[in-house]
Amino acid sequence: MAYINAPGKFNNNTWLIDAIYIDLDGIKIRKGHAAYLIISEDNHNCLINPGTQSGAESIYRTLKQYKAWPPDKILISHSHWDHTQGVAYFHERIKQEGLSNIDVYASEKAIEYLNNQSYNYCFPIEEIHSEYINIEGVFPLTNGDLIDIGETIALEVIETPGHMIDNISFYDQENKSIFIGDTVGMSWFPKFYICNANSIYWKEKEYLESLERIRGFDLDYLCIAHFGVFTDDEINRYLDSSVEMYYKWMEIFKQNEDNLNDLSFMVNEIWASAYKDFSERLILKKTIENAVKSSINYYKGKEKLFP
Repeated sequence: MAYINAPGKFNNNTWLIDAIYIDLDGIKIRKGHAAYLIISEDNHNCLINPGTQSGAESIYRTLKQYKAWPPDKILISHSHWDHTQGVAYFHERIKQEGLSNIDVYASEKAIEYLNNQSYNYCFPIEEIHSEYINIEGVFPLTNGDLIDIGETIALEVIETPGHMIDNISFYDQENKSIFIGDTVGMSWFPKFYICNANSIYWKEKEYLESLERIRGFDLDYLCIAHFGVFTDDEINRYLDSSVEMYYKWMEIFKQNEDNLNDLSFMVNEIWASAYKDFSERLILKKTIENAVKSSINYYKGKEKLFP
């Protein structure tokens, strides 16, 4: 059970939810964005990362299925649009159904970014939703805060920047689980690791420090946003692989500095050098294109990723 990518319950209190979303081509993407539901023994609950506007609908249906709608709390790992815009969908559902508002929590450092979601130029927007919706009225969290889920579970807030200045993780000591958002990176398929340097807010030093901070916790489950849960020996293997892949991409950029403006060439170079084990699964090649583009612009020090 070293890597869990099947939606459903994976420990006494926690469920992995596939936040099925619609991509720019109008295609439903499965196992791209993960949300997590925690239900305490006394039947209180929280949702970690509400996904995109299109992905929130599938999360909503799952919460209804588990009799966890509406959630008591929504926790946001960081302010990138693919983990925030689902709040707008849930607020609309609440209004339609005449229910009480859901309390939303995020890092105190995320508040300014949530209040002005247009900063998300570092990612392509969902074509079916033409603008980013600001997320207001969020309760701020600081490092070391405890979030009570009923009387039996408390989540500790851990600052884990690097991917984004406001990235926080949530540690559930009861179940030895940590929910890290995009702190470490992405792994949509077993052993298919994607470089995490994908925004102008990326900071290498903070990223490496956050990984070491995560290693310091007693863990049975490491839960990422893209996509799934690592257990047992796979936890440290995944952390190690994230760092290795980061340095591998940076070295490839260094070796090909004269070709950095040729995205097609760089994607082919990354694919041939870093993903030899997946050479026959060309369908995966397309999935790294945006990450390559973003990481190149980080490497080059550009101010905007998508001018």
